[in-house]
Amino acid sequence: MAVSPSLVEHFSKPSSLVHMLFYRESALDVLLLLEQYQFDVYAVKRCLTEIARHLRDTPTSVKDLHVHNFVPRLCSCLQPYTTNFTIISCLCLLLRRLFSLGGTHHSSVVTSGLWKVVVDAMKHDSGNVNLFEMGCALTSALCLERSGVAHEANQIEMVQSGVLDMLCVAMQTNNQLSSVYIGAAQTVANLVYKNAGTADRALKSDLPQLFSMGLHSFFKDAAVVTALAQVLFQLHVASPPKAQHSYLTWGCVDRVRACLAAHVADVDTEYHLLRTLEVTLRDNEPAKDVFCAKEMPFHLVTIFEDVITAVSQRRSGGGGASSAAFLSFVSAVIFSHVAIMTNVTTSSTCTRGTSSA
Repeated sequence: MAVSPSLVEHFSKPSSLVHMLFYRESALDVLLLLEQYQFDVYAVKRCLTEIARHLRDTPTSVKDLHVHNFVPRLCSCLQPYTTNFTIISCLCLLLRRLFSLGGTHHSSVVTSGLWKVVVDAMKHDSGNVNLFEMGCALTSALCLERSGVAHEANQIEMVQSGVLDMLCVAMQTNNQLSSVYIGAAQTVANLVYKNAGTADRALKSDLPQLFSMGLHSFFKDAAVVTALAQVLFQLHVASPPKAQHSYLTWGCVDRVRACLAAHVADVDTEYHLLRTLEVTLRDNEPAKDVFCAKEMPFHLVTIFEDVITAVSQRRSGGGGASSAAFLSFVSAVIFSHVAIMTNVTTSSTCTRGTSSA
């Protein structure tokens, strides 16, 4: 519907009276207003802001919106705005509020194409880091029905829509920006969470190589290293054999060794690195051979001693000691993997330890 000339003139010079136009008793009323004035940028921005406010102040309004097909109607109004950063920012804020009230709308945001509006904006303005971070946060949220429960249909649909390629391009284009690596890694971790199909797609892409490069380029950045270790772990959980092969192909053992040495004072980062190393070594003879050939047992012992020293120098209670004890447990599991050969006959000889039938 076209906007009257007088209204356009008002919108071009917002006044208190124009602001009042968007105050309504319910979010549904604002949605109707959005549909009426969907071709005016200022009107769209104000309507999105007001709907987000209603969701914050009146959480029960989410039920009315669901009944009245809120997401598809919203998507229809926003199709022309994939190049407008302000509108996309308002949309991401609105969706964050919407998701905080439950997972009712997660499926429709993807199936309606509303998520694609944000992704198209990310592709159009690939150098906009703020937009990239918002888009990654949205995509990550859509991968989960709730904490610990994967939304498999959304994961599959978004991967099939090309989100992995978009993340690859972003990392290649902005390879000096830590925030881009963090956003991409966290998004992929959720896209492959408990999903072998999407994990296999990710492992066939350039992502593993880019993750390895990230561990090399940002080995001193704890936030990047932790995010990359987490996504590598999720890939191993979802698709163990292929992830283990990829881990070795792209030289991640060397990368992890350097990262472990750089973060002896950060127990959390050490944990995520060791956890990934542990799943790589499970029933994986080639990985065990590489682990020993690169003298990783010696390096792990040395690094663990440095961790203990760093923890003992902190005066912040007993938490550090318990965390270090947990690291020692993970390290022990790693050494137990290396000491035992798997998938061999009882007559085989193991140079690293004992053999098991």
